[in-house]
Amino acid sequence: MMSVFRRLIRRELGEKSYNKYFTYIQKNLRERSLESREVYEDIYYRLKDKDIESIAHMHDRLNEAMLLSFRISKTYIFAVIVYLLGSIFILSRHLLPVITISSVTIMSVLFLIKTYEFVINKYCFIDAQIVLVYKSVLEKIILSHVKNKNI
Repeated sequence: MMSVFRRLIRRELGEKSYNKYFTYIQKNLRERSLESREVYEDIYYRLKDKDIESIAHMHDRLNEAMLLSFRISKTYIFAVIVYLLGSIFILSRHLLPVITISSVTIMSVLFLIKTYEFVINKYCFIDAQIVLVYKSVLEKIILSHVKNKNI
């Protein structure tokens, strides 16, 4: 399972490009630099000649990925509450031990999957940096197209 942002960048720009950007930003973070000019220029060079409809679709997919990432973070607290209440309910029913253990085990596995998804998407700082650069490139291309159209 990978973060929403990682999936988006790999799908839009390719796995090779994603790995290159990831390595570059990771190296800069170790050096305590948030400089991402090289990534910006590479993405811009790759996208500058695309038609505006393709760029608009890429921007839409980016917005959808950002919303999905936000939704994962927002709904996690609901998952925690449901897990706790469900576990308390099952344990308080004094069911057969086999039923109780299997129910709590299944709920725990599903909760761990949800927690893993939350952690991956919450703490994907490098992927978020790449997405911010990608978003800047898309917006620059869209704005320059709008400027050229208005001139």
